[in-house]
Amino acid sequence: MDRNERIVNDFYKSIIEGDMDLYSSLIHENIELSLPIKKGVLTGTYFGKTRLVEEIFPLVISCLDLDNFTFCKRFKIMSANEHCVAAICEAGGLASSGEPYDQIYAHFFKFEDEKIIKLIEFQDSSLADRALWKGVAYLEPDSQFSY
Repeated sequence: MDRNERIVNDFYKSIIEGDMDLYSSLIHENIELSLPIKKGVLTGTYFGKTRLVEEIFPLVISCLDLDNFTFCKRFKIMSANEHCVAAICEAGGLASSGEPYDQIYAHFFKFEDEKIIKLIEFQDSSLADRALWKGVAYLEPDSQFSY
């Protein structure tokens, strides 16, 4: 397993175990989180670890029934090289709305200084809209998604 695969494995491990110290240690201060969705509560690109940890993560958490939700049931690294790692992750359980929220994510990671500097996340946005985002305000991105 190379360095980047180890970082991604530790990223998912931190989510599975709820280890925010490990999670934080893997995230670059200047991370770019991109959600390439045309319209949704979370869409576009958000810059910075502070924004991720203090705005985005709490927003998502607030929409989940944490007693009945598993953030990472399983994951698999699909491809990896020195520049990028692509992985699939499954999460599931209930949203705070009571709706089932069994989601599959595709994640693309890029690295700098042995930390995650860029994370692009693809998901079933119609499921998120239906289960999570009813009545939740749009979180303004720092920029539109581009590649």
